[in-house]
Amino acid sequence: MLRQIFVIFLAFSHLYQTRASIYGFSFGSSCSQVPVISDFDISRYLGTWYEIERIPMFFERGLNCVTANYDLLSDSKISVKNSGIMKNGKSTSVIGEAHAPNADEEPNKLYVDFRNIGKHSDRKNAANYHVWLTDYDNYSLVYSCDIILGFIKFEAAWILSRSKELDEAKIEHLKRLLNSSGVDQTKLERVSQNC
Repeated sequence: MLRQIFVIFLAFSHLYQTRASIYGFSFGSSCSQVPVISDFDISRYLGTWYEIERIPMFFERGLNCVTANYDLLSDSKISVKNSGIMKNGKSTSVIGEAHAPNADEEPNKLYVDFRNIGKHSDRKNAANYHVWLTDYDNYSLVYSCDIILGFIKFEAAWILSRSKELDEAKIEHLKRLLNSSGVDQTKLERVSQNC
């Protein structure tokens, strides 16, 4: 156990010294504040979204043609199906559920639980899928952040579109929004939708 802790410490020491970010992990003690969309309409958000850009995450490593599909399960829950194509050409997907833990105050801050992975079971009240900005018909900016052990920052962001392409001016506008709130927009990478 002590050896494992030492190896983790060394890995994060290297990360700190290089000021790098490895698949969404970096050093930091605070997350950017996502604005509340008080009139967020989950029913208009349902359907298919295409991933245009993302901060690389370990669970999306090597995936292209990534989509997220949301369907209504009940008044307070939606189903989530994230799909993509791996480097070997095979498709993969994960299925979960989402809800807004504080729907009256922060309806755009959702908690997603991918039950078939078995993670996050002790965090039922954490809202880890924050819709930062959307027009429902064309684009969505999504942010997720968590601080682990008080100094390890797990940060993700996605620029989504209702089609496989999004206007470059809109992409740049969404990146500037992230950057102005302290999210390093240079970490975003383009996701191929040509599969």
